[in-house]
Amino acid sequence: MNNYSDFFTREELLASISHAQFIPGQIGALGLFDTIGLTGTTLAIESTPDNDVAVATAVPRGSPPAPLSLEKRAVHTFPVSTYSKQMAILADEVLNVRAAGTSGAAEVITTRRDEAVAKLRRWADLQLEHLRVTCINSADNAFGNSPADAVVAFGTSDAAMRATIFEKIIQPMESALGGIPYTNLIGLCDDTYWKALISSKSVSETYLNWLAAAELRNLPAESGFLYGGVTWIRYRGTGTTVIESGKCKIVPQGVPGLLVQAFAPDDTLSSVGQGAMGQPYYLRAFDLDDDKGWRLSIQTHPVMVCTRPEAILTVDLS
Repeated sequence: MNNYSDFFTREELLASISHAQFIPGQIGALGLFDTIGLTGTTLAIESTPDNDVAVATAVPRGSPPAPLSLEKRAVHTFPVSTYSKQMAILADEVLNVRAAGTSGAAEVITTRRDEAVAKLRRWADLQLEHLRVTCINSADNAFGNSPADAVVAFGTSDAAMRATIFEKIIQPMESALGGIPYTNLIGLCDDTYWKALISSKSVSETYLNWLAAAELRNLPAESGFLYGGVTWIRYRGTGTTVIESGKCKIVPQGVPGLLVQAFAPDDTLSSVGQGAMGQPYYLRAFDLDDDKGWRLSIQTHPVMVCTRPEAILTVDLS
């Protein structure tokens, strides 16, 4: 089996993973999370106070001015977690197998390796997307708490619903962000909320017009539609990687550092040293004892943090 050790070098594995099937999550694809590579196992974020000012009342002429002070900064730390999976490629698994259209052992082993790498990569992508969804569903942390759920009533007139969206979503979002600008408001809907949204009389006409325009322009269905200043998107989840049932999560887009995903370096000697920055995942191969085959492992060391939980709004069904 040592004749095939070149198939399991780091360079070969990286080349293999670049051709493996990639299954991006919608939240990852939207770019809502800023990615940071760590040199250690802890993410440290400095909290800068707003140092807000307020209008004062008049004082008698000649009286001393009222004091103002700067609030102190604080540093919050978040440790990374480790997630890992492994697969084995055994000699007996490929002994009597021939790759389609080939007859050589090299092609058989390469095909088997690529299948294993693709499955490991799919698991890593699902795991990271699950952590992103969890971060949005439960944004409360050392930086604060998410606000109470808002209710936007369906079945009302178009003007009434747009006014409610402005009052219950846009204004609270602007208040939560203060002077920080944003480019868009994304509404991530679970299936129950999505069905209620698109079937409501005040929204259905806008949705159907958007759907027709999207089909003409060959746009993907998951791109969402704009209504009332919010881009509403059906989040297609699986298992426990879902938006809370009957809820919609409103997330501002284009806010630097609002949502952070940080990755620590791997726990190997090759990952230790000056300038070693963490990567989203690490793939390695080990030969098994007695020349029986190879073991592939993938590891990821992430932490997901929302730095402004008050800016993640939850909209509930009426």
